Amino acid sequence: MARSICVVLLASLLPAWAASCSAASSSSKVQDGAGGSGAFTGFGGGGGTAGSGFTPDGGRGLFGDANCGSSTFANQVPGALLVVLDRSGSMSDPPDEGGGGPSKWELEAAAFAKMLDSANPELLVGVLPFPAEKCNDLALMGCMMNPNAPGCDQVLADGCCKDVDKTPAVALAPLSQNKAAILAYLNDTGASGNTPEWHALKNAYDYLQSFQTPGQRYALLMTDGEPTVYTPAQMGFPEMFKECGAQADIENEVKAAAEGNPGINTFVIGCPGSEGAGQFLSQLALNGKTPKTLDCQPAAKNCHYQIGSDNFEQELASVLETIAGVISNCIFALPEGNEKVDPNLVNVVVETADGSKEIYKDPKHEDGWDYTDATKSKIQLYGPACDAYKAAKGNSITIILGCETVVK
Repeated sequence: MARSICVVLLASLLPAWAASCSAASSSSKVQDGAGGSGAFTGFGGGGGTAGSGFTPDGGRGLFGDANCGSSTFANQVPGALLVVLDRSGSMSDPPDEGGGGPSKWELEAAAFAKMLDSANPELLVGVLPFPAEKCNDLALMGCMMNPNAPGCDQVLADGCCKDVDKTPAVALAPLSQNKAAILAYLNDTGASGNTPEWHALKNAYDYLQSFQTPGQRYALLMTDGEPTVYTPAQMGFPEMFKECGAQADIENEVKAAAEGNPGINTFVIGCPGSEGAGQFLSQLALNGKTPKTLDCQPAAKNCHYQIGSDNFEQELASVLETIAGVISNCIFALPEGNEKVDPNLVNVVVETADGSKEIYKDPKHEDGWDYTDATKSKIQLYGPACDAYKAAKGNSITIILGCETVVK
């Protein structure tokens, strides 16, 4: 079960104090461990608030005046992660080009098994592989060799680029229900075909848009190379793959999904063999609003997760666990009631066995919280703030409403 989140609208016991609720600004942050008096107190120094009204920490007055509203509860919101999984022919190769041992596909399955064991069982996960292997690859190869043969114009234009199912091979469901189905699919399926990435993402986004969930929607693109894209006639080869689009079409598709309503963010993992496509994959991560760091640059190929060949299984498992942890543990819904929450009067506290820790709004997403999208109905913790919440099983989040949001 998800941990309950205490959402506190500080109770107003004296109307005059409620009318003069002191707005906490970035210049008036309460310092951890500092004592205090009046409306502001440090949560390490003990002591109550003068004329104390109800506060989440027994009268220490976090984030401003202690008299702003009443109390209610909200729950942690599990995210939905659809894995858009490249199963093209190159995934049947070992990670170390020219080496032996298990294939990337086999090692990928083992890495997923580790992630699924450690992830929140309420996390919604599904798998949409590409290609679906329902296209006639032999006909395509024949037309590439003899483009003037009857019917080859259509075969070459299609290029198996739409060879992607509309629905996932494993539908989105809580891991407590479909973990076994995901592992069975990965273990029972092989890799072959080309890389119709544009239509894979199109179908994934269509599915995620129609999927009913209160949580944030995510796609995870995993690939080991460049996508199949439109190729003009050149060097004796005919024009091919019109339906595959260009890399710019894929980049725009990811950006549009992230900016949609509801928005769908896209994580990107490059497996060994994708190094040459690093700039493109990093651009996708940036467009999908999941860059590894806010100062990353696509030209530096450092916005997406690139997995090496030396410790492929271990590295991939670690990245998958990192992504699953962010999605499943640090997103919370703001309370819903008769009165609309003012998004400019929201503050957040992590409650632990050792005391309370104020978390400031952080638009840079380095250490703090921010809204997940333009609706401002859910918040997400980032960096050490998320780590502080996840550090112990009994930790919880208090969302304080009624005093001006403190921004880092």
